[in-house]
Amino acid sequence: MIKLSPALASQIDEIRLRAGRPVSLTTQKGNLFIDAQSRVCRQSDAVSATISEVSECVARLTRSSVYAYEECIKSGFIPLPDGSRAGVCGETVCTGGAIKSVKLIDSVSLRVSRFIPDAARGVCAAIRRELLGTLVYSPPGGGKTTFLRSAAYLLSTGREALRVGVADEREELVTPEMSACIIDRVSGCPKALAVEILTRTMSPQVIICDEIGANGAEELLAAANSGVCIIASCHGADIKEIMSRPQIASLIKNGVFRRAVRLYRGEKTGSELQIL
Repeated sequence: MIKLSPALASQIDEIRLRAGRPVSLTTQKGNLFIDAQSRVCRQSDAVSATISEVSECVARLTRSSVYAYEECIKSGFIPLPDGSRAGVCGETVCTGGAIKSVKLIDSVSLRVSRFIPDAARGVCAAIRRELLGTLVYSPPGGGKTTFLRSAAYLLSTGREALRVGVADEREELVTPEMSACIIDRVSGCPKALAVEILTRTMSPQVIICDEIGANGAEELLAAANSGVCIIASCHGADIKEIMSRPQIASLIKNGVFRRAVRLYRGEKTGSELQIL
């Protein structure tokens, strides 16, 4: 069993198990490897996980009911009760270009969930002054989920709490620490459907969702046209890269997003507020 020191554990964003390949730890400064004595080491000296250990990990993550998580697993993740999630990948069975099932999981990425209440305080102050749609972006691993979690918490608490709806497709935006918030959450379904349900039934002032993809732009536009402030995230290194995606460019052009927040991690940390 690997036991990490408290100092090392505090730096970790993800733990990655790969059958027959080195176990790695993802930190803000890069990937680290550990040996059988839990010491940071060279990649060539790193401990590796066996396929049985990866399988045992998946069994524990799914509470020994892999079938119950089949749809999530086909999408590459397993939701966890504390608001975090595990990414999974391996050998799939495809039909007509779609994944029918995952035949073998041989890689697991355990994301470390962190609740940092003040992460979005500056941006939330701007949102309270003027409810403008806000797009949060960074490269993968930049802290977007942590930022959105903080925004949901800050906007839905206090004397001027807003009604916040959360489209939580991967069940990681709301954590147990947020039990006192006035948040309405739709989880475990495609975010487009969750946004539609929240807009139609819960009269939110703000809707928060993560990782805008090819689908959902129409529902976000409809929500914004109903007077809802949208706060969402996407991957990207700069505005030019983001604007190269037709669905996001369309949302910005149509006024769904009027401001953006660029997140930084690594040598430069923090956030930068930008007007679109």
